[in-house]
Amino acid sequence: MELASLIPHTQVEPRPYQHRIISSTAAMFNGQHKNGAGQLEPAARSVMIESPTGSGKTVMGLLTAKLMQKQHGIKVGWVAMRRNLLTQTAEENQRMGIDVEPIHFISMFEKNPPTDLDLLVVDEAQHDAATSMAHLHNTIRPKWILGLTATPFRTDRIKLCFDKVIKDAGIHQLIQDGFLSQYDHYTIPCWNVRTVAEFYLREPKRWGKSIFFFRKIEECFELREILVAQGVVCEVVTGSSNREEQIGKFLSGQVPVLINCMVLTEGFDCPNLQTVFCRDSAKGPTMQMCGRAFRKHPDVPVKNVVQSKLTKWPFTKVALARDQYLWQEDEWRSLAVNPMINTVNSRARLAIANINVDLPTFVKRNRDRRPNFLHDN
Repeated sequence: MELASLIPHTQVEPRPYQHRIISSTAAMFNGQHKNGAGQLEPAARSVMIESPTGSGKTVMGLLTAKLMQKQHGIKVGWVAMRRNLLTQTAEENQRMGIDVEPIHFISMFEKNPPTDLDLLVVDEAQHDAATSMAHLHNTIRPKWILGLTATPFRTDRIKLCFDKVIKDAGIHQLIQDGFLSQYDHYTIPCWNVRTVAEFYLREPKRWGKSIFFFRKIEECFELREILVAQGVVCEVVTGSSNREEQIGKFLSGQVPVLINCMVLTEGFDCPNLQTVFCRDSAKGPTMQMCGRAFRKHPDVPVKNVVQSKLTKWPFTKVALARDQYLWQEDEWRSLAVNPMINTVNSRARLAIANINVDLPTFVKRNRDRRPNFLHDN
């Protein structure tokens, strides 16, 4: 069975890049994939899909599993680090009518997982080299392994765990194609608790529903103290806090601000999130933090990313912003070219080109005295 035959029985309309990725993955597992030279490659036992947050990795994983199930009659296991991710996947499997069955949802920390599985799908596959995952692999020993990740900076060493890695459209292309949200980029002078708090409190309506990232947990609680003193309802999300409850309040609108170190970089989806305040960092962590903002939502057509001018990796290196703003002399100044300037410039050039100019007499006289070889034929 081909993917095109499977889709009409579901509620899914795969995007072009999703269709390519799913088809390529199944072909790699089945030994039907051809490389760039047109040569048939050996069947792969393990494949990792690397695709940005918001690109629909769960749907791609489920459709790949269903396609393999239809072709081979296999049993599927789905592994994730957190229970809420497993619950979300189970709900999406039913809601989208994909109906992968049988499928077993397994925590990454499961001590006694089922051992009769043929395909193991590993969500957030950047953790696949962890000891807990090694235990699952050794216990289950599936015929095929499919990894899903949005974290490219970790994949160099993770590639050692997979025979093949599939990449397709990056975050910039997905924004340009309308599959991910547009965003505005704001640059503040520096990144410390006081400065970040001042910018948020100056214009809370501009930022809307926001998440903040800091390097130290002490900074998170310091920001919370400042915001609460100004009447802002907020929560600090840590590895030991009641994350499910905190995220639930954020999703429902009871809490408009979440503050954390890196806890919310995985397994956190909130399409109506409006702003990410991203601490100074290198490419990998920046991609993880800012990537939270780009899921589309009709009520928030343009998202915001706030970084300091001292960061090593402005997100604009990865994806073009709709507009860029720099804080100068107590106001936001747009770095984008005013479209009216281009219009005026174009009209001026056209007007100049259409002006009839009479050459001075001495120019005409000298022009007529040019050597023959300079005259037009």
